[in-house]
Amino acid sequence: MISLADIGQVFSGLSGKSAEDFGNGERYITYLNVYQNDIIDDSAVGYVSIQDGEDQNMVSYGDILFTLSSETANEVGITSVYLSNKKDKYLNSFCFGYRLNDFQTLNPEYLPYCFSSTRFRKHILPFAQGSTRYNLHKVDFIKSKFRVPTITNQKAIANIMSTHNRKLTTDKHLLVRYQEQKSYLLQKLFI
Repeated sequence: MISLADIGQVFSGLSGKSAEDFGNGERYITYLNVYQNDIIDDSAVGYVSIQDGEDQNMVSYGDILFTLSSETANEVGITSVYLSNKKDKYLNSFCFGYRLNDFQTLNPEYLPYCFSSTRFRKHILPFAQGSTRYNLHKVDFIKSKFRVPTITNQKAIANIMSTHNRKLTTDKHLLVRYQEQKSYLLQKLFI
């Protein structure tokens, strides 16, 4: 059993920003990027103006990003993991980040599968508090304990799952191409 409180630290997303600060400037990871992807899509970013001397947190390889609130309890604490080595992005203000002290207990490539699992989602659900809008009680959540496999097994699981994900991605691209080909052939057939 591990507790995130024992193996890393929490960091906040952007703070002190107004609507005028968004649209150009530095790259930041959007809420939707965290919400829609188990692994951050490095190309799906927003832009925010960051002034010299501002104390804002950048995202690093292996960081775990959590959504803070939602209209339903089931959507609180959705996670995404940053697996890029680029250190040029900030985190949106509707999420918080968690940075591991090292990768001896948790393997970053395993984390997307761990944190999107039904077991982990059931673990995080009691920390969603509210009635019309639910917020993650992150202090208690970070202190909570959960089970993880050995680091060797984490690497094996990550390898198997990423192989399946690559296959699914390839199959989806092929399906799109076949649909385009079918559409083209049908158009030519009825000219």
